[in-house]
Amino acid sequence: MTFDPAWISGIFLWALALYLMFSPVALRLVEALERQATGWLKAFNRKNIAGPAELYGSVVSIVPFILAGGLCNYLLDMGLGHSWTLSFGIIACMGSGVYELGRRDGQANQD
Repeated sequence: MTFDPAWISGIFLWALALYLMFSPVALRLVEALERQATGWLKAFNRKNIAGPAELYGSVVSIVPFILAGGLCNYLLDMGLGHSWTLSFGIIACMGSGVYELGRRDGQANQD
């Protein structure tokens, strides 16, 4: 089994695009995972639990977006062909980045 670098790049481009598109969901997921990790670490009577809980929450929250990015990449590969996966991944990242900047600017103007 060989790994195609273009296919792996497409997965992570789509994961980034989805993470930016659904950033409020991602932030809630990180907070929920941090609370869960804090509870686990308190059960083991650890004194400094803030750092490992934040690390756990951040790292594990990326996994659903990587899986969804893999699904988007696979469906696009099956539908349009291998050459389109990276192109649409880049376009999706740019579009979701612009959306995220506009969303944050809109929130700043409301406050």
